[in-house]
Amino acid sequence: MEDRRCTVLLVHCHYRLPGGEDAVFAAERRLLEAHGHRVIVYERNNETPGLAAKLLLPFCAVFSLKTCRDLRALLRRERVDIVHVHNTLFAVSPAVFWAARRAGVPAVQTLHNFRLFCPSGVLMRGGQVCEDCPLRRGGLLNAVRHACYRGSRAQSAVCAFVYAFHRLLGTYRHVSLIALTAFDRDKLLAFNARRPVFAPQRLFLKPNPVAAGEALPPLRPLSARKNQVVFAGRLEELKGLRTAVEAWKLLKGDPAAPVLLLVGDGPLESWARENAGPNVRLLGRLPRAELYALLGESRAALAPSLCYESFALVPAEAHAMGTPVLASDLGNVGAMVRPGVDGLRFAPGDAAALAAAVRALPQLEQSGDPAAMRAEALEQYGEEQNYRQLTEIYGRVMAEHA
Repeated sequence: MEDRRCTVLLVHCHYRLPGGEDAVFAAERRLLEAHGHRVIVYERNNETPGLAAKLLLPFCAVFSLKTCRDLRALLRRERVDIVHVHNTLFAVSPAVFWAARRAGVPAVQTLHNFRLFCPSGVLMRGGQVCEDCPLRRGGLLNAVRHACYRGSRAQSAVCAFVYAFHRLLGTYRHVSLIALTAFDRDKLLAFNARRPVFAPQRLFLKPNPVAAGEALPPLRPLSARKNQVVFAGRLEELKGLRTAVEAWKLLKGDPAAPVLLLVGDGPLESWARENAGPNVRLLGRLPRAELYALLGESRAALAPSLCYESFALVPAEAHAMGTPVLASDLGNVGAMVRPGVDGLRFAPGDAAALAAAVRALPQLEQSGDPAAMRAEALEQYGEEQNYRQLTEIYGRVMAEHA
């Protein structure tokens, strides 16, 4: 695969609000094109104008005839070697895999969440980790009963039916899958052993890419950085935004406390503006280069997530800037931080514990080594390493298909 530049069809359905999946989709497209691969893109989004389209969307989410028609025509017209899917919900639907199979083209999907087993995708309910759908009696119906997807039983029922239907069809038994972390892989295999959905030997491991070394700003010593901590991500409950704002309220009277910079937008943006004290600033969404520069000049990045996260991109990017991370001790976020080496952990959802971690930053700055953080991050998540892993997976999938 290293010696042959193949033609890749990238497929992605954009959510209404941009997120990490969109960034990864764009990054891997650039990566493949930069190495000489021919990349064809099939993109849809869930913004459906008109009442009729909105009414039909649940049916399209189960099996989109438009996706089938579009993909069959595209695959007949182009000499595609492999189809790489990032997201199918709602407008694309898993019909993409049947179109690829009928055309005789192998398909692979990056699993950016746990939606194969959990309609909400995040294994969380009522602010707590929840694994009822994959492990408990009732299966996907648990999500409908608790209205796990966007607080709506109707939308939860659509999500649950999509994956229940394609379990019956055996759709994912013919698809190769990519887990983003060892934590995700182990969870998926455990769930699959209980409720078989995919072929275990078709599950690969590859993290998301972080910018190449030459694109990163120069390293700054931790002692020479601005007295600020960066939260970057969607301003929403799952990301632990309330925990962060409440922790900075507890730090309000401390003259040595850093300023909290909130980068991003989301459903809790208005709440954050109303509740942010003088030591919290909202910066909105920033271009990636500006975010990297901001991380590189800050004392720490903050990842107070309340859920497992499928891949914690911000901690990986922060470490690539030589910046330690204050992370909730949960799932992938906690697994990416070694206390006292490249960050500190605190109990998820505990504002007082987060405030204590912020006060402990001076001790971390004495032991933290920005150069070592960057080297290890690029070794694990650098674009060149990522490209090699991605093309190795493509090669194995295409060889097995042949």
